[in-house]
Amino acid sequence: MTRFFWKYRYINFFLLLFAFIFCCLNITKIKVFFDSERIIELSNVEKDIIEKSVDDSNLLLVGLNLIDSLNYVQSVSIDSILDCIDTSKYIKSVKSIFNERIILKESILPFPVSLFNFQSEESFENSLERITSYNSKFISKDFKKLIFIIKCKNLETELQKSNVLEFLNLQFSKIKESNVNITGQIKSEIYMTKNVIKELMVFITLSAIICSLMLFFFVRNYKIVFICLLSILFSIMFSISISTFLFGGIELVMIIIPAIIFIINISDFMHLLNINKSTEIKYKLFYSQLIFIGKPVFLTSLTTAIGFLSFTFGSFEPLTRFGIVTTLSIFVSLFIIVTFFALIIDLRLPLKSKSALTDHIVKLIQFIYPHRKIILISFLSLSFLALVNIKINNYITDEINTKSKLYKEINFIEENFGGIKPISFTLFNANKDQLKIFNEYLNLNKTSIDITFTQKDTTLIKSRIRDIGSLKSNILYNRIIEFSKQKNISFQIGGVGYLFDQISRSITIEILVGLILAILLIGFIFVILNNFNLMYLFISLTPNLVPLFSCLGLFSLFGFYLSLSNAFIFAIVFGLIVDDSIHIISAYSISRKQNHSISKSIEYCKKKTFHAIIKTTVIIIISLLPLLFSEFRSISQLASITITAALIALVFDILFLPNMLQKYIR
Repeated sequence: MTRFFWKYRYINFFLLLFAFIFCCLNITKIKVFFDSERIIELSNVEKDIIEKSVDDSNLLLVGLNLIDSLNYVQSVSIDSILDCIDTSKYIKSVKSIFNERIILKESILPFPVSLFNFQSEESFENSLERITSYNSKFISKDFKKLIFIIKCKNLETELQKSNVLEFLNLQFSKIKESNVNITGQIKSEIYMTKNVIKELMVFITLSAIICSLMLFFFVRNYKIVFICLLSILFSIMFSISISTFLFGGIELVMIIIPAIIFIINISDFMHLLNINKSTEIKYKLFYSQLIFIGKPVFLTSLTTAIGFLSFTFGSFEPLTRFGIVTTLSIFVSLFIIVTFFALIIDLRLPLKSKSALTDHIVKLIQFIYPHRKIILISFLSLSFLALVNIKINNYITDEINTKSKLYKEINFIEENFGGIKPISFTLFNANKDQLKIFNEYLNLNKTSIDITFTQKDTTLIKSRIRDIGSLKSNILYNRIIEFSKQKNISFQIGGVGYLFDQISRSITIEILVGLILAILLIGFIFVILNNFNLMYLFISLTPNLVPLFSCLGLFSLFGFYLSLSNAFIFAIVFGLIVDDSIHIISAYSISRKQNHSISKSIEYCKKKTFHAIIKTTVIIIISLLPLLFSEFRSISQLASITITAALIALVFDILFLPNMLQKYIR
């Protein structure tokens, strides 16, 4: 294989170049999937409940925030706007204070009447008094905030959804001295799909610039910097094309693939470029690096791929696709890296193998060596905290950064009008008294009822709750179930919010179980590769699990929880951590197999790996800094978790791993 890469290096390069150009020409055809309905389809509940829940996706909540209290002129203006909205072929219904009906307490006959009347200024003022008395759910007590519950229909394409959002925003923006807040699944999908590509381009550009500067700082050769960046660009483009070819587009969760590719490429290049001895024979140098460094590089690619391949055994289709695409992309990246490395060797590009910065970092870590027991206790304490404090929870808004415009619009509804999470209750054979006490109990538990519809012996209650997380939501559901049993009320719970709570937890657990199995599999691979020495299971798992759990424990102090949006991040972090430890363990094993002494093998291990590991960690940490400001929480968490885990792993690998090898692997 080594001879193949060397002999056909230029043929391989031009094949990659032509493929890259072809992918670039088709980049505009890329489609981003944001299909949250697929989560609902994983549910085991009855089909009619699923259909009603899917219908919730057509719900839009429009919040109007007035500077001053609602006046008569504004009421007339809003009414004309609602008349215009009703004429749209994409609007099924609009529920608001303008068509809310109640049964008057003072009425002799119990028939519903309009709560809000603005036929004249006098009737308008009287209506405000009546609203104060009856507590409308569509307007705040200070009459400054209004909500409009809009049911859409016939929205089949992204363009139709975008047009409806623009239409509603345009209409409600006509109301002077007010702010418009539109939320709902349609709005979230459009907003995130539009911003994901824009963010990708911005952050890839920023990270590329920072990475270029850091690479040049370490290698002091702009040609090598260019080749490294080119390999990253090729790999990212091919990963996107693989997804497009296999699945017709990219999933929203795949927006982190560029970061994964970047981490893998930088790590592998830094180790391959860590050349301590030079030779005039180019092939001999190439062969030597692939034999001593290339094998660990392949092993790190294999173990990282195993981590992502674990996603393919889950039931959530977007993550399954993510696992397949990432796994294939890792091996494609490895082919690109080796090809480009052959070109670097063939061109005899001068390379600065050492850096004063890496020397200082090694000395700094060695300086704290006498305090290693305290550091180890700190790591173990944080790991214990992770096991005790970490919890699995899921919010509908998990992916949305709290500083984003979308989150602020959602929060307006959350704070003022009962929440954004749709929950439906289907009551069977409920009489009027049962329906009344059921509705009262829902109101008591901060469940906002939007509509109650009775047909024959079935009553459908459409409602909303705040995005309080799946843990608290499930407590609420159980409380309602227990109350209904006591009152002999037969019902079913449905809605997008309910199904999200039920399924997101099971999928999160699936991801974590898959990751644990992948970690164990990696440990057994080390055992097999080292003559079934079981000590390698301990040696390979400890330097990877301790930093991972230490990072979790540290973040748990700040309220961190595992969710569907961040569980898969730990597969990426584990891939980064395991790369460094594998290179150290492999270097030590190679030296021992050459019959070198333990002390000499440890020195060989340090000489061959420490500088490359430090360079990799520094470049990755600094290059990921822009991602901390991402509007998508999974991206910002990817950066913060990776940076933290990389620092902990670097300290652990340099401070403890060599001693562990010296003590347990003889």
